[in-house]
Amino acid sequence: MNSFSILRGHPSSPVILHVPHASRKIPPHVRAQLLLDDAALEAELDEATDTDTDLIATIGADHASTRPWIVNNALSRLVIDPERFPDASEPATAYGRGAFYTRTCDGRLLRNEPFADTEALLDEYFRPYARAVAELVTARITACGRAVLIDVHSYPKRPSGFENPAAARPALCIGTDPLHTPDWLTSATRQTFRPIREIAENTPYTGCYVPLGRYGHDKHVSAVMIELRRDTYLPDDGRPAKHSVAQLGEYLAALIDTATEVGADV
Repeated sequence: MNSFSILRGHPSSPVILHVPHASRKIPPHVRAQLLLDDAALEAELDEATDTDTDLIATIGADHASTRPWIVNNALSRLVIDPERFPDASEPATAYGRGAFYTRTCDGRLLRNEPFADTEALLDEYFRPYARAVAELVTARITACGRAVLIDVHSYPKRPSGFENPAAARPALCIGTDPLHTPDWLTSATRQTFRPIREIAENTPYTGCYVPLGRYGHDKHVSAVMIELRRDTYLPDDGRPAKHSVAQLGEYLAALIDTATEVGADV
């Protein structure tokens, strides 16, 4: 089972859509590590999976004037979470949600603590993924002089057990970084998704994905995180509303176009 895929974009495109949490797939040997029964695991996947964000990204790429590159994590975030820091510097390790999860969304044990196979998981899944994304970013910088990462996520309407219940949960949360998210990119994200109306920055989630080797110092990499509250496109039965998904994909396409065109002049 391939753990991720990179879908080619146009050679002139600096834009990379990053879709890390859309899959529910768990390899058998990793399933054996998880302490939940099948029903509990399905419920955990329902809450943790960014359902159909891969479809939104695909529609966005299909409608963009210049096709972006797409990185899709083919495995569930319960295998490894490629967006976390892989060491103790990751704040989410405090509640068992670091690069590999030991706790569920509501705080129950997901894996034994301490977890014995940390390095094996990181070597098998986390590090190859991180290396591939870093190499893609380097290739876009070499080809275009810059790379623009658009991180595509969704989140549930109700806060999970480890989240701050008082934090605002807008229809769209825009995650930004002080260095890597220039003003034009934040403004473009607000503008292209403006029909959603209820938009806020860095609540309930903050930041955006940048490869570790470039994080915090390389201004050739711009990044923004798109966090769509799931009820904006998933009705109560959990099945995607085709019109809503298509509309969000078209908004994303407009952002891709702006990031491709406007960013080159900044």
